[in-house]
Amino acid sequence: MNPLIIPAILIIFALWILLQLALGGNIFKNPLNYFILITLFFLLIKRAKEK
Repeated sequence: MNPLIIPAILIIFALWILLQLALGGNIFKNPLNYFILITLFFLLIKRAKEK
């Protein structure tokens, strides 16, 4: 796996959270946020197994 994938996803996710906060949305009620966190978790596990 390319070592830049996880940091790039983290940056995009952080910007996504900032956009939601700027628009006044509740970040805990958005199911897409949980999907992204679960995906990141499994990508981190996959990367740890490769090393």
